Amino acid sequence: MKILIVTAGYSIFDAKGQLNGFLAYLTEKNLSAKGHHVKYSDVTKDWNTDREVDKLLWADVIIYIMPIMWFNMPAPMVKWLDEVLIYKKTFVITEDYGEGGQVPADRFMIVTTSNMKKSDLGKGFVLKNAPHIDDVLQPLIMTNHYLSIRQQIPTFHADDVIAGDTGWIEAAYTEHLDAHFVEAASA
Repeated sequence: MKILIVTAGYSIFDAKGQLNGFLAYLTEKNLSAKGHHVKYSDVTKDWNTDREVDKLLWADVIIYIMPIMWFNMPAPMVKWLDEVLIYKKTFVITEDYGEGGQVPADRFMIVTTSNMKKSDLGKGFVLKNAPHIDDVLQPLIMTNHYLSIRQQIPTFHADDVIAGDTGWIEAAYTEHLDAHFVEAASA
């Protein structure tokens, strides 16, 4: 399988951006060891639009690894999407809105880090209408659906990452990857 990892971890407030980079490293290591072909895009660094479009159109699966920033994708991820999603290359306009996706990938997964606790979801004034982390991630989910990437692999949410214990994340994430990605078929 051809897998594109798109990551947008960077330093902000007390977060150093290292956890997202580590999750991207674990993803690449795990999936490469299973025989999958992996390409990588760090959208916080300089990148070339044509090469990024080529990678996007190459992939069978796209894995987004990012922190949640103000209940959305971080700015570098938004910028990457703004510049890489190109009319007549990754989508076309159709009479039925959202049915013109041209990206051949059929699955995507979101790996996200946040300072909110899972137990915060669905509670309080701010999160009362967001009982699941995917309720917070709707812009990226809907963007993938628009591109015709309709199957979502369950989201992995590393929560409470600034104030809490992060020692559980590596084992839990490896288990998540093992549950959703099998060994690649021999060629």
